Amino acid sequence: MILFPIRTDRPLRDTPYVNYALIAVNVVVFLATFKQIGEAGVVWGSLQGLSIGELWDRFPVLRFYLWTGEDTRLFQFITSQFLHQDPLHLIGNMVFLWVFGNNVEDRLGKFGYLFFYLAAGTLAGVGHWLTSDAAALGASGAVAGVTGAFFALFPRTRITIFFWLFLFIYFFEVQATWVVLFFFAKDLFFYTSGYGGVAYTAHLAGTIAGFGFGMSLLFTRLLPREPYDLLSLLEHRRRRQKFRKISRDGYQAWDGKHDTWQGKNAPPQDPAVLEARRAIAQAAGDHDLPRAASLYADLLGQHPDQVLSERLQTDVANQLFGDGRHAQAAEAYRLLLQTYPRHPDKADLQLILGLLYSRYLDRPADAKPLLQQASERLTGDAQAHARELLASLSAG
Repeated sequence: MILFPIRTDRPLRDTPYVNYALIAVNVVVFLATFKQIGEAGVVWGSLQGLSIGELWDRFPVLRFYLWTGEDTRLFQFITSQFLHQDPLHLIGNMVFLWVFGNNVEDRLGKFGYLFFYLAAGTLAGVGHWLTSDAAALGASGAVAGVTGAFFALFPRTRITIFFWLFLFIYFFEVQATWVVLFFFAKDLFFYTSGYGGVAYTAHLAGTIAGFGFGMSLLFTRLLPREPYDLLSLLEHRRRRQKFRKISRDGYQAWDGKHDTWQGKNAPPQDPAVLEARRAIAQAAGDHDLPRAASLYADLLGQHPDQVLSERLQTDVANQLFGDGRHAQAAEAYRLLLQTYPRHPDKADLQLILGLLYSRYLDRPADAKPLLQQASERLTGDAQAHARELLASLSAG
């Protein structure tokens, strides 16, 4: 049986040159060293009387291995990441790095991703060094770190899986959450059952390190938040649970008795409107955002001034955008920014709305002020994207 991921459904904003370079370096180093590593493995398995120093003299590549005890050198935690035992070892690691690493680099940026990759591999090597007397090599610890970060940043991204069993070949899609958890559980099972030949503790330590790094960046907001990163999904779940608790205690969110809306944005006491809002809230509470967004689009068609709670309005606007319903998404974002001018992600929302107006709805005059404000508030890739859109509007 063969089971491995082959692609994700998340589009890239930029070319992941660093990930491509890491794959290329791994391949080149393998071609230059695999023969010597294979010969050294035979010698090490049959001539236990040789000291490590004697092995290093006969096989210089072993100086880049990760050894244990007093013979370990700090640089070996880095260099051992680029050595592989055989072609299958290399191909397996590079497939995972290709599938998961491209998106992680796209999110972290090039220098941030390079630092993260090497740091995750180092922590994975340390984890193995602390729990095993055997030498270890390969990119699997660093790659496990990448998959851990992917879980934190893109848990709902769909992964296409290749499955081969005897004469049957299947392709199917599954959320990234289940892919990462499956391989983590597999490594944990093999480690606890004593299955040898693989540095499972490096895999486990790498996954934990990558996941912790990704969650820390989100929690501290060193990395801009997205609606569907793991921390946002946990916050959504907490809000839904709070809403359900309030509802069980007798509070009806849309019955008008506890409404704090004022002025022109106050929802009218039209029973059809109240029922539509209840249906939207129910769909969101049932984790069915596509239905909630569709119901909200229908509501806007009849009552163009309807706005939901800040979080729910954000969710349905994002869902409409993801569904390709650009006109409805733009109106949902416009109402969101108008009703909640202190939204914590205001600049990102301005960028999205400016993108919709400029790229999809042919409304450059409406797009320019939004993109200008977004470019002044955003940083990094998001700021560059806003400025690129502005430049294209000016050129047009």
